[in-house]
Amino acid sequence: MKLDKTKLGEHFGKVGTGNQTHLGIMGTNRDIAVGEIFMVYSSRDNNERIFFFRVLGLENYLRQVENLSKVAGTLMVEGDSYLSGIERNMLLSVEGRLLGYAEQRGGKWVFNSPRRLPDHLADVYRPISGKSDPLVRDMLASQTGGEIYCGDLQVGESTLQVPVNMDAKYLPMHVGIFGATGAGKSNLMMVLIKSFIDANLKASRGNDDVTKLSAFCIDPHDEFASGVDDYGIQDIVENMDEQTRLTVFGDFYYLTTHLAATSREIRRYARELRILWSEIKPRDLYSIMDFTNQMGAFIDGQYSNSGEDWIADILGMDEPPGGTTKATFRAVKRRLRFVERSPVFAKSGSSVLADIFEAMETGKILVVNTSLMGDMEQFLLTTVVTRTLSDLRRALKSSGNLGDFEKQGEKRLPASFFSKVKKKAKSFYGVSGTTNESPVMDPKNLPVIQVTVEEAPSILNPELMRGRSVFKDISRQGRKFNIGLLVISQQVSVLDNVILSQMNTEINLRLGNEREIASCIENASVNIAGFENEFRVMSRGEAILTASYREMPIPVKIPLFDDIYRRDKGNYKSNSGNDPEEYII
Repeated sequence: MKLDKTKLGEHFGKVGTGNQTHLGIMGTNRDIAVGEIFMVYSSRDNNERIFFFRVLGLENYLRQVENLSKVAGTLMVEGDSYLSGIERNMLLSVEGRLLGYAEQRGGKWVFNSPRRLPDHLADVYRPISGKSDPLVRDMLASQTGGEIYCGDLQVGESTLQVPVNMDAKYLPMHVGIFGATGAGKSNLMMVLIKSFIDANLKASRGNDDVTKLSAFCIDPHDEFASGVDDYGIQDIVENMDEQTRLTVFGDFYYLTTHLAATSREIRRYARELRILWSEIKPRDLYSIMDFTNQMGAFIDGQYSNSGEDWIADILGMDEPPGGTTKATFRAVKRRLRFVERSPVFAKSGSSVLADIFEAMETGKILVVNTSLMGDMEQFLLTTVVTRTLSDLRRALKSSGNLGDFEKQGEKRLPASFFSKVKKKAKSFYGVSGTTNESPVMDPKNLPVIQVTVEEAPSILNPELMRGRSVFKDISRQGRKFNIGLLVISQQVSVLDNVILSQMNTEINLRLGNEREIASCIENASVNIAGFENEFRVMSRGEAILTASYREMPIPVKIPLFDDIYRRDKGNYKSNSGNDPEEYII
C-alpha cells in the first residue's frame, strides 16, 4: 500500500548531494531554521522508506549565478527593478544530518539507523503541525515511546504534537541532565517528577503494565513543592482525594531540615530530615571528600573497634590512639566537624532513614529540600541514602530466601538501622510469606529507584571516583539492583569517565561554552557529531535527548510545568481511570 505523501507535510525541495551521514538539499526560498526536521520520501527498488533529516546549516543560493556578491552590488546600483523575474531563481541550500529512516514491516513502522541513502533527487517534505503529527508519531514510536514524558518533538522553533518519553526500564542505567544556569534544569526536573507521579497513578489504577517508580529528588532551591511560578508538586498532592493521595504519596512526600519554617499546607505532608551518626559508614565520607591513606586507616580501625559508634568515639577523643599521629588525628576530626555541627545529622534521637527506605520500596516520590544545607551536608545525605538502598538490595540479590537476606543485611548494614527495617524489608522482599524459608524477589521486580545527584562534579569527579566511592559501584552495578542515578550538572567535562561511560540517557540542554558542547557531543549515547551549531542557538527549555537504546537523537521542547499541570489536573481529582494527555494542544 502506497503512502499518501500529502500526510508528510508541504513539499520543500529535492535531495542534491550526500552520503549515508550528511545530505545536501536544494529547496524553495522558505523561512527555515537550524534544527528543523525534514522527511525525505524514497522508493529505491520499490522499497518505500521515509528518511528523517535534521537541518544543521543554511545558505542562500541563486540559480545560474556563481557570485551572489556581484548580484548584491548590482542591486545596490540599479535598484529593485533589477530583481524583476529573479525571484524564481532564489533557492535555499540546506545541509544537515541523516538521522535514520522508517519503513513498514508487517503493517508496523520500524525505525532504522542511517545505513542507506534516499533516491537521487528524492522529494523532501517539511512536516506541518496538525497535519503531519499522526504519521510522525507512528514512524518514531520506537524512538519516542515510554512511560516518562519529557516534552514534545521540536522542529526548529516550533513543535509537533509528538510526545517524547523515556522508557522506565532503562532508568537504572542512569540519566544525565546537563545544562548551563538558566537552561531550564529545574523546570525539567518538575516535569519529570510529575511524569513519575503519573506513572505511579496509572499503576495504582490497575495498569499492571506500568513500572512503579520511586525517586529521591534533591531540591537545592526549594522550588519543586511550591513551584517556580504558579503551581508545584503540592498542587498535585492537594488535588487528589485522600485514598489516591495515600496510595501514590503515602503519609509524606517532602523532607526538610527545618519543619517549623515550612508553609502550613506543605507541612501536613512533610517530615523533618534527621540521620543518625550510627547510620553513617566510613565509605559514605570517602565518597564525598579526600582522605589520605593514614586517615583512612585510622577511621577503618575505629570502625572495626567501635562499630556504628565510630563517629561519636572519634569526636569524643582528646588524644590519638597508639599508632596514629596527631596530625592525622586532627585532620580526621576537622573533617568530621561538619557532621557534629549539622542539624541534619544527630548523635541520638529519631531518624527518617527507615521511612525513606519504606517510601523507596513502595514506589513513592520524595522531594528533599536542601536549600538550607551546606554542600557537604547535601552530599553526605545523598550518599548515605544511596548506599543504604544499594546495600539492602545487594543483600537481597545475594540471598536465596529471607533467612539468607537477614544474615546478609546484618553483615552489610548498621545493626541499629537494620533492626528497625528488617520486618518491613521481609514483607517487601518475600515472595510468599515472611518466614526465613520464603524465597525472595528479584530486585528487577521491585520499583525502579532514581536518586538525584545535584552539583554532580563535586562528588563524581575523577579524584573521588578513584577511591571507594559509593557512586562508582552504583554506576557500574545499579541496574542489577534496579537503582539508577539522575545526575544533574552544569558541566560534562569535569565528570569522571566511569560515570559518563555507564550513563544510558542524556538530556542535553543549552550549555555554557565550547568545551562543554564538545564534551557533551563526545559522551552522548548516540552520535551527534555536527550538532555544535544546534547547541549554540538553543533557547531555555530546548534539549537534545540521546539514549543508547535508540538510534535517533531526539530534539525536545520541554513544556512549562504550569502548563502541563493545568492540562492534567482533572486526572488527579478522583479514581477516574483517565490518563494524563499525551501531548500539549
